[in-house]
Amino acid sequence: MYSFDRLHYSIRGSYHVWDKKDKETLKLAVIHGHGQDIFNGTLSIGYGKGAKFGFTPREISVKSERGEQNITLFGTDGTFIKGKGEGPLVEIANTHAKFDYQVVQNGVLELCDFKNNCSMMFVPIKGTLKIEKTRLPGQIASEAVSVRVYADENGEYEFSIESDFLDKGATGARGMRYDYYADMAERDYLAWEKKFNCKNKYDKEIAYIMWSNVISANGNFVTDAIVMSKSGMSNVWSWDNAFNALGLADVDYRLAMNQFTIMYKHINRVGRVPDAISEGYKVWNFVKPPVQGWMYKQMIKRNPEFATPHALEEVYFDMKRNTDWWLNLRGDVPSYYHGNDSGQDNSTCFDKSEHIETGELIAFLSVQCQFLSEAAEVLNYPTDKKTYARLASELAERAIKDYWDGEKIFVRLSETGEKYYCRALMPLRIIVLEDMLPKEIQEYIVKTIKEHHLCKGGIASEALDSPWFQENGYWRGAVWAPDAIMFVYALRNLGYNDLADEIASNYKTSISKYGFSENTSAITGKQLRCKCYSWAANAYWVL
Repeated sequence: MYSFDRLHYSIRGSYHVWDKKDKETLKLAVIHGHGQDIFNGTLSIGYGKGAKFGFTPREISVKSERGEQNITLFGTDGTFIKGKGEGPLVEIANTHAKFDYQVVQNGVLELCDFKNNCSMMFVPIKGTLKIEKTRLPGQIASEAVSVRVYADENGEYEFSIESDFLDKGATGARGMRYDYYADMAERDYLAWEKKFNCKNKYDKEIAYIMWSNVISANGNFVTDAIVMSKSGMSNVWSWDNAFNALGLADVDYRLAMNQFTIMYKHINRVGRVPDAISEGYKVWNFVKPPVQGWMYKQMIKRNPEFATPHALEEVYFDMKRNTDWWLNLRGDVPSYYHGNDSGQDNSTCFDKSEHIETGELIAFLSVQCQFLSEAAEVLNYPTDKKTYARLASELAERAIKDYWDGEKIFVRLSETGEKYYCRALMPLRIIVLEDMLPKEIQEYIVKTIKEHHLCKGGIASEALDSPWFQENGYWRGAVWAPDAIMFVYALRNLGYNDLADEIASNYKTSISKYGFSENTSAITGKQLRCKCYSWAANAYWVL
């Protein structure tokens, strides 16, 4: 039985997600649209003091003074609820828009949400439904509605809640029953879990996180997509997807490839990919670091199928176009225009300027060019092979020469070229160059990590003794899965196994103990931000 303290409840493909609102209340979010949760936290069911919640992939179980209830999901947009005892009061307060009409026909309640092109359908199977709060006279819409569920003569009730997006028609629970959908969810999860070959309860939790964060293809999601967390981060960002692909590389080749290429499906005519996509929205204002070449090399190590000509051809051309965009259309020196571009949004690297040049960005591009050269050889593009091999070498040389003063690594302010010595972990990501780095830089990075970044949670994003360190400061001190993965892999490849193992062990211990969250405390290892996070699950899996 899983706990809402660590996880949310959803199933593979669903846009519905259930979570605890407080100790006595469950809430439903419907995560369609522009990266915002329609009805987020606004459709809720209260159970009173002493309510106990738990769930499995099959269903949620609730026990309270009002009776027992079970909740399961079906399709992409349906929730099924059944219970015994006093029927619940379902409260819906739409903070994003108003309900333009409420209609009851043949016992079915339809709430129209004009702004989101959606209706919420309440379909009774056993018992009856009644609106208890509706619009006032003179209003053309209402901000809140309450629906009372009444049990039948046997003290039982059963009903569905369906998000009916008006461009596709009703999802249709009619004619089916609760156990049909619950059994279907259970079978689907067990088949999924089998792929992971789970050895312990944490492996099973990881399998559940990945399964429950899958969104069915729709809108901008041209294939099934794994969002970061249906608990709140229900988009795909253009480096997050690569970490999900890495975690799935030895589990499900096709799903992993779909995650790796999902952002490339939206590449524009000049080779830029969006920063993030949701079902109905694309963010073009920012970018993310070009980690794809480095990541794909790690995927090959986990599953040789990614090295076949067929697989390489699927990624080569779009990666090449995006690399050329970075090298040709991002200024004289590829740079970050904003913290969001780096993936480390509020890092202290950006305290003096939003626009900076960093050795680690040049290093990522070097590794990516080296991968393109190797792929070009397999695909028989000899000119590309030579061109990208030369670029890889030149970029590696520049990353070292322009951002290392013989004693320390620094970043540059793009407007002036001024050197800036910050205490962030981000500049040390130059380690992805691995054996192309001189020994003195390798040793500097290792020494800096040991003395300033190694922590109970793994590896801190800001030096622990920095005056700007904040335990819950996002990228100003918290521990993050991408850093754990990149540094552990690079350190191991360079032979610094003891340090790599300590970082991995500390990180895995903290997230297994406290939960797989967006980031964790460097001091305690406890989860800080959004729970049920896919890249944390993947980090545990691949480390």
